[in-house]
Amino acid sequence: MLRKLIFPSFFGILGLLVLVGLGTWQVQRLAWKNNLIREISESLGTPPISVVPNKINIGSQYLSVSANGKFLEKELHVLHSLKPYGPGFKVIKPFKLSSNEIILVDLGFVEEKNKTKERIFTNETIKGNILFPNETDFFTPDPNLDRNIWFARNLDSMANYLGTMPILLVLSNSVDAGVITTPLKANLVNNHLQYAVTWFSMALTWVFMSFYLIMRVIKKFKQGSDNHAL
Repeated sequence: MLRKLIFPSFFGILGLLVLVGLGTWQVQRLAWKNNLIREISESLGTPPISVVPNKINIGSQYLSVSANGKFLEKELHVLHSLKPYGPGFKVIKPFKLSSNEIILVDLGFVEEKNKTKERIFTNETIKGNILFPNETDFFTPDPNLDRNIWFARNLDSMANYLGTMPILLVLSNSVDAGVITTPLKANLVNNHLQYAVTWFSMALTWVFMSFYLIMRVIKKFKQGSDNHAL
């Protein structure tokens, strides 16, 4: 009988170890994601410091900064959707700092009807957070430059097109009444708890299925033994 139990017992234990391992991994990922969200929230909430472009690097992601200067004429429009307004565009403009460096600024969201509306800036002392977006992938279409429609934010491409440094400041204060400011938030997708519950639930189900299979093997063995005895 022991030989007949080896196969279901082996796969029962192996499957249980795999499923529990995956559940444990998701618990670890949950802790990592919660810490990341907390760190981002802390960065977003710190008092802004004056932006110094040559000191900005990838480690400055989400850094809270302020700057003085003026917006330049050109801008580009990135397809975006915002509740409850629906489809529209993010407006990206070059901003010339008082120190003469030029960076990119994400002003926020405009509805399609306001895409080409003249921007009237009431405040050119800006505040926001540093971001290094690269939202394009293999399937992202090239920008339609004739219509000034971009399909995702790619920092290097936007900076090359507008002739700026590859630094994007996402506004947290409003500078134009026609643009809806969209400040950065620590709203990262965090489904690791659901994934962990799923894997542990599957592990529990696997235990019951393995137990049922082993009991069937034992029952068949006993029936065979009883028939043989008769």
